[in-house]
Amino acid sequence: MFDKMIHPFAVAVAWVWAQIHDLLVLVGMADGPGVAWVISIILLTIIVRLLILPLFLRQIRSSRAMQAIQPELQRIQAKYKGKKDQASQMKQSEEMQALYKKHKVSPMASCLPLLVQMPVLFAMYRAIYAVKDLAAGTYSYGGIETDHLGPINQATAADINESTVMGVPLSHTITSGDGPMGVAVFVVLIIAMVALQFYSMRLSMTKNMPPAADPNNPMVQSQKTMLYVMPAMFIFSGAFFQMGVIVYMLTGSVWALAQSLWTIKVIPTPGSPAHTELVEKRQAAYHEWAKPFFADYDAKRAQLPTDSSDPQVVALNEATLAEVQRQAKAQKVASDFPESMTAGDKVSVYRNLSAQEWTTLPDEQWMQGVREATEKAEARRAQQAKREQAQKQSRQRRIAQGQAKDGASGAQLDHEGLSPEELERRRQERRKARRQSKKKRR
Repeated sequence: MFDKMIHPFAVAVAWVWAQIHDLLVLVGMADGPGVAWVISIILLTIIVRLLILPLFLRQIRSSRAMQAIQPELQRIQAKYKGKKDQASQMKQSEEMQALYKKHKVSPMASCLPLLVQMPVLFAMYRAIYAVKDLAAGTYSYGGIETDHLGPINQATAADINESTVMGVPLSHTITSGDGPMGVAVFVVLIIAMVALQFYSMRLSMTKNMPPAADPNNPMVQSQKTMLYVMPAMFIFSGAFFQMGVIVYMLTGSVWALAQSLWTIKVIPTPGSPAHTELVEKRQAAYHEWAKPFFADYDAKRAQLPTDSSDPQVVALNEATLAEVQRQAKAQKVASDFPESMTAGDKVSVYRNLSAQEWTTLPDEQWMQGVREATEKAEARRAQQAKREQAQKQSRQRRIAQGQAKDGASGAQLDHEGLSPEELERRRQERRKARRQSKKKRR
């Protein structure tokens, strides 16, 4: 069953592998047995990693978003803590899913790169595993003998089988009888692969993860366990891998380390030491130009009218915004403000960034917070306007009712050309006088 699932992937890998080899021959490398088949495995690994790069970036964005919504997620979990009935569990799940949807977060995104890589790894293993049998003419699939795997036929398989890495054929394993030197080559490459993986994982844990408040937390303990268990697993499984698979995995380990270094430098996890360092670095660079720039802006603004809608003020804000956004783009400061914000509002946000200590990077995640704050402020203003309108209508109704009660007297005053407000004032005075008269009679 497993072979049937992997076979289509193995055929696909064989095609890509052969095409890369043919391209290397086309650019001048020797055909037949040789280094071209080894380099084609390295290039195949790089192609696979490039193809899943969008998934990796999605994983990073999802991880950052998950970090940002942790307080809300914890509130939901606390709300249903101790409630084990099915209705409560379903309600908790619904609220969590709504939260994920609102912030466009997928908890499964972190698994996607690994899920994509595993079939390719197994397919590479099956393709190289088939090479030896294909070269010997004994390869079979599904109980039926066949003379090819995709484009790899008996002659091609023989070329691959004779291609070596430091004297070890690509289809051999550590137990294939290549002597002490062959075993040493396997051991060195496996150690290098495991060391790179360990360093990459440790680097991510120490530099790109927020410090654990509780070192005894099960998740923290699990991460520490994986740090040592995963390399140990590869040491064990490496003894069963062919040299071609070792080359594939070693290349993948180099790529993973480079990817970790890039992530730590460019898009670290919020709250991690690497993120703190990047925030401080980016803040210093922004403040260096922004503080004198906005000092000059403040001096110009002080000479203009206080009314923000004055044409001179509007012109100054628009010119300032154009220059700030040009500089902000170079500083990687997000600029996708809500359309409802004026140029003056946007300048104020940039100005505040120049005067305050940053707690996070002013990226899209930060901009999402700005947009949400703007939407809430607009909603509050709309509600306030609605309340004021309701109060005004209520006041007008009271005036109209008072006018009706005043009868002829009100009509007479109205003929005199008094305003509704004056009518209301006189009506209140008459009512007060009537109440006082009643008190005296008692």
